[in-house]
Amino acid sequence: MKHAFQLLLIVSCLVIVNCAPVMPQRSKMGGAARWAYDHSQRSAILWAKDATLCRVVGVGVGSDGWLPDRGGSWIMTYWSREFEDVLEVSVDSDGNITTEKISESPYRGGVIPLDWKDSSTVWKATRTHQEGVPLNTFSSEMSILAAKETHPDQVVWRLRFFLTQGGFETHIVSPQGEWLASE
Repeated sequence: MKHAFQLLLIVSCLVIVNCAPVMPQRSKMGGAARWAYDHSQRSAILWAKDATLCRVVGVGVGSDGWLPDRGGSWIMTYWSREFEDVLEVSVDSDGNITTEKISESPYRGGVIPLDWKDSSTVWKATRTHQEGVPLNTFSSEMSILAAKETHPDQVVWRLRFFLTQGGFETHIVSPQGEWLASE
């Protein structure tokens, strides 16, 4: 009877944990990719009226798709027909913005679909396909070149998680949040 109760308690805890919404490990507003995109728009439009988003990169992102309170940033890359350079707009976890013009970018001409889902939705799409337990996101990129070997000419998210037990796990997800593959 004691073992049955313990088993029921463990199963109940697992159900609660797996059904609970994923809440960011943040005590301040913002931190997801769409939040950073919204912050980057002004800089992009001031640079070029036809600025077009062609790449999103997350640096220091948590395993839930959010930036932690301290550290990390989202980098939005834009191109324009007016300029040969691309503009990288970096938004840190406090909402501070820095910009840098990059020449000869392979992302120039790419287009991120307007209906791309936020990072928390995209990261959530990997959960049922994860073999390990992610500690954090080692690298993340959405672009036409993110997974050019396995998904050529297709805009996708490539998420590489660092696992608690060591090692890495990589997932490919569509911009609309549909899980496509593991690498």
